[in-house]
Amino acid sequence: MNGEQLETKEKILNATIDIVGMKGEATIREITEKAGVNVASINYYFGNKNNLLKEVENYYAEKLLKTGYDILRDDNLKSKDKLFKWALNLIEYMYKYPALIAIIVKLTNDDKNYNPVMIKKIYFNDEIREIIEDIIKDITKIEDNRILNFKYLQLFSGILGTVINHVVVSIYGDKKSILNLGDPEELRQYIRLLIDGILK
Repeated sequence: MNGEQLETKEKILNATIDIVGMKGEATIREITEKAGVNVASINYYFGNKNNLLKEVENYYAEKLLKTGYDILRDDNLKSKDKLFKWALNLIEYMYKYPALIAIIVKLTNDDKNYNPVMIKKIYFNDEIREIIEDIIKDITKIEDNRILNFKYLQLFSGILGTVINHVVVSIYGDKKSILNLGDPEELRQYIRLLIDGILK
């Protein structure tokens, strides 16, 4: 795929995530208008809308995975700072692209055999789990693998729970969320508290 084709494909992916993020759904015409491409481009690059949604999920899961690896492997960061930056990145990413959850729900509702890439690459990623558990072990000196597994689960649940809370409150709630993900200082305070509790 040449540079121009890659650029067109990325425009379509970005337009799709933007529209789905705002409306929860997107028509082919809305996507192509926002991307500045013709309708035939969807068929050319993706075959159909369902394939486009799968590609969107894969594209953003890959970006999130790469950023997470870069943070956790950054030798310039202290161990605790790696956990903080990784957690912050994950929450901010899900907050920035809430449409990913809507896309995963739609794809799994349409096809019960569909295995979401985001869940496979981020949640069930043994390599990332092992890196994080090694960091926790290094800081806490805990040797029990079961306890390290629990601490990883606490960290991941503390991250995912904030995003789910935000989505649920924004869709169904008539009250303000307990945690304002749009407030950078409040979010950082929450993550520091979460990590400090896990590292005890």
